[in-house]
Amino acid sequence: MAHVSASIRPPRPARPVRPTETPDDRPRPGWDHDAEIRTIRALWGRQKREGSAALVHGADLDYAAAHIENDVALRRRLRVLDQVAALLPPRGRVFEWGCQHALDSCVYRMRFGDALELHGADLYEPGPFHVFHEFSGLYYKPLDHPVFMPYPDGHFDVITSNGVLEHVDDDATSLYEISRILRPGGTFILTCLPNRLSYTEALQRLLGHNAHDRLYSLRSAAELLRPPGFEVVDAGHSFVLPTMLYGFPPPVQRAFRRLDRPLHRLNAALERLWPLKLIASNLWLVARKPDR
Repeated sequence: MAHVSASIRPPRPARPVRPTETPDDRPRPGWDHDAEIRTIRALWGRQKREGSAALVHGADLDYAAAHIENDVALRRRLRVLDQVAALLPPRGRVFEWGCQHALDSCVYRMRFGDALELHGADLYEPGPFHVFHEFSGLYYKPLDHPVFMPYPDGHFDVITSNGVLEHVDDDATSLYEISRILRPGGTFILTCLPNRLSYTEALQRLLGHNAHDRLYSLRSAAELLRPPGFEVVDAGHSFVLPTMLYGFPPPVQRAFRRLDRPLHRLNAALERLWPLKLIASNLWLVARKPDR
């Protein structure tokens, strides 16, 4: 199995720069989004040249390509990870639930060096995205069950769910499993959860385009988290303006991508503006598992 060149491996900072506020449209000091994008694209280019990504079929491959080759989508993801990274411990064991190519873990490795022990699991065998997995250095386990995971109780300090919960077969039961493998006092971070009031979801359905089957409100998500023992400590809305424009003509998508930076500056303001933020595309929640 080929290895990623050392020239694009992440630096190993002794102490990463950490943000203290919810991210807006700007990368935080010490986190260079442009450099991170160049590294991610280099990994994707190597993955495609080796042909192993071809083992991922149809919509899954299209999804990976759309989120890596599209500047708007990739910058949006990095802004989400700014928020997640602000909540990660200086050291500890972090689990990327439903990691697929483990792009998020690659970013954590670039930002935190070897300070974090990274783990990931999904329904894929590791081969198709081995370049990303090797770069991130995460311990990856393919899952053979839609809910239960092969980890001991209280194994992780932080668990992340970036656009995952809405896709699992049984979200309520899955949260009990997440609670089981999270240590007491640990943190569960949910991002990119589709908003029940999202106008973009409504528009996608109206136009006959792909949309999420399962939508949430902040209240319904908090109620879902309560029975497994989670306490929601923070929550909010993200991405009032659309990102992907799935199903729209290519010229429209290209024009939209050219306006990425000014639109995201506008989006950062809209996310704080009531009542417009209520129709944002996504929700985010930070939940804590109480100490024993």
